[in-house]
Amino acid sequence: MESTGCWFNKLKSKDKLKSAKKKDITGNGKEGTKAPISEEAPSNVTKQKVAAAKQFIENHYKKQMKDLQERKERRNVLEKKLADAEVSEEEHNNLLKYLEKRETEYMRLQRHKMGADDFEPLTMIGKGAFGEVRICREKLSGNVYAMKKLKKSEMLRRGQVEHVKAERNLLAEVDSNCIVNLYCSFQDEEYLYLIMEYLPGGDMMTLLMRKDTLTEDEARFYVGETVLAIESIHKHNYIHRYQT
Repeated sequence: MESTGCWFNKLKSKDKLKSAKKKDITGNGKEGTKAPISEEAPSNVTKQKVAAAKQFIENHYKKQMKDLQERKERRNVLEKKLADAEVSEEEHNNLLKYLEKRETEYMRLQRHKMGADDFEPLTMIGKGAFGEVRICREKLSGNVYAMKKLKKSEMLRRGQVEHVKAERNLLAEVDSNCIVNLYCSFQDEEYLYLIMEYLPGGDMMTLLMRKDTLTEDEARFYVGETVLAIESIHKHNYIHRYQT
């Protein structure tokens, strides 16, 4: 995706071009007369690009604010623990410097542009109409994630682009214990990749196939979990399609 600065520069160039058209001289030689401008409605492709750019900018700054808040909270927690432990001033300062060093290293890793080559694909755990889900291991950290790999041509053919975009935006936006965490997303020429938290417990269908019948307490628990998950989605103005 283009950088924010590049995107804004293009908008400025378009504004300058419009201003220049307004100052054109008409055929009768009179200066300052507005030349007729044919205004065309933006195409669907243009509208989609504008919406995508807007969403990208909003998500970018939301993430920046969230990361900054979490960084402040980690420092506050450490300072409180150090105050309770009654450490020396020198040790106190050294530990705070160490925290700042680790925070800087973490931010540097966050700026790294992720790609499929950063992950080692492992077992396939799901397959859908235009994609698959595999367990994968991040090569740098060794952490295990679930990689959702979606074929872009199939998404376009089936008219599912907006649905997938909504799913990606929801996972990036919502911070809830009821919703799977999105670690990162990226794409290449053929595929869109969603790197998500790996939850080895399986889904509700797997549970029902394994147990066949749930006890009353189990049913009450899972219904409650489902209601909380749907509530988390509704708070962000999304509606799940499969609630019946």
